[in-house]
Amino acid sequence: MESASILLVGGLERMDGHYRAAPDGVAICAVYIDSHALERRAETADAIVLVTGHVSHAAALKARTIARRRNIPLVHALTPSLSSVRNALANAMLAVRKVHAQERRTA
Repeated sequence: MESASILLVGGLERMDGHYRAAPDGVAICAVYIDSHALERRAETADAIVLVTGHVSHAAALKARTIARRRNIPLVHALTPSLSSVRNALANAMLAVRKVHAQERRTA
């Protein structure tokens, strides 16, 4: 299985350890504030999960813009709850696998 890199934008910093718990082959990077790190990490991510209920407007705009420009999956979690974020991360992982499968077919 190929590895996937998912950027989590927003959420609760105190939940970081719980958010980052992921299966092997998936790297979850989290950015909680609007910063240059957000732009750098978004440029290398395979997908972005945006916690819309707990993120600044500027950070959300950057995440959306980069996802659109790079044509990578953007998945929304409406709240910063663990179940909502984990569900969004799972959906992002599925989207990345689908993109990787399509790339292998066309290569």
